Amino acid sequence: MSNVIRVSKAAAVRLGWIALLLCCWCLAGFGADSANPAVTVMTRNVDAGTDLGYIFAATDENSYVQGMAATLAELQASNFQQRAARLAAEIGASIPDLIALQEVTLWRTGPIMQPPATTILYDQLDQILAELGKANLHYGVIAVQSELDAEAPVPSAGIDLRLTDRDVILARLDLPQSQFDLFNAQTHRYRAVFSFGNPVLGQMSVPSGWLAVDVMANGSKFRFVNTHLQSAIPGLQQAEQVQREQADELLASLLFTSTPVVLAGDLNSNAEPGPESTGTAQHIGRAGFVDAWKFAHPADPGYTWPLFGEDQNSGPVTPNERIDLIYVGGPLQFWLGRAPAILSAVRTGTTAPYGSDHAGLVVKLQLK
Repeated sequence: MSNVIRVSKAAAVRLGWIALLLCCWCLAGFGADSANPAVTVMTRNVDAGTDLGYIFAATDENSYVQGMAATLAELQASNFQQRAARLAAEIGASIPDLIALQEVTLWRTGPIMQPPATTILYDQLDQILAELGKANLHYGVIAVQSELDAEAPVPSAGIDLRLTDRDVILARLDLPQSQFDLFNAQTHRYRAVFSFGNPVLGQMSVPSGWLAVDVMANGSKFRFVNTHLQSAIPGLQQAEQVQREQADELLASLLFTSTPVVLAGDLNSNAEPGPESTGTAQHIGRAGFVDAWKFAHPADPGYTWPLFGEDQNSGPVTPNERIDLIYVGGPLQFWLGRAPAILSAVRTGTTAPYGSDHAGLVVKLQLK
């Protein structure tokens, strides 16, 4: 007995139309992804090459002279040219559309005790851009926020050493404007500033800030924000208080924005529970922003710092804090159903030789 099913010509025509409609429906389902385009963002602490610990620990002129010499040696040993190439390779592996960089330091020298020093020793931003260019990766500077600018003599070398700390937003330049447009770039300094006294250096203030740009990606708009909050210092409650005040200033500017927010940066606050957590990262989460890494990896702490000790020569250590973070949304945007969806979150730069003492974080989002 034959198993062939015979249908009339009219039935065959009806089945053909049904198949065509099903095909169109399936294509429309895939088309929803093009209507809700994806965007990739990255946060990366570049590492200034020194944490200035030798200087801050100075208690008299002799220890200061030794501390400045040790700081210069540490800076030179950090070999930023090689680290810039590694950072560019990380960027090339993921091709983020937007990059939030922190601790992008400009180091300059000059005649001793004759400020301001103007001779460039290392310009980390220029070196990163040069390495990206070598790799045929097309990125441009969208915004720069200058923060700490300090100069001090290095008696053993007969020079002044000056650092200018900066946060930077980079963006791809190889996308058509109709597909990826940037506008309203802005920079802000926090009113809350950490200040401390040193027996040799006297009173010093350490300003911090945030910067942002509005993005239109295939018709979907959002605001990309980069910040580097005040570092917590063991035994100094003022530093933690300043960090929380800076976060409150930032939230006050972002909570009721008319567009979805992607907040990236080094928050210097462990997003994982523990005795060293300042609570700032959790405070941002309670304000209605979603921690992208925790959303994508609920059981993985995803520590990003530190990858090595004071400098790379001290060797690798086991990371124990997750302070390099990307948050998505904002309470108003989730209520309106416009918050981006988190598709993936991956760490970069976690294997030696390291590009920085921090790991990077790359998050892929689907816009609405």
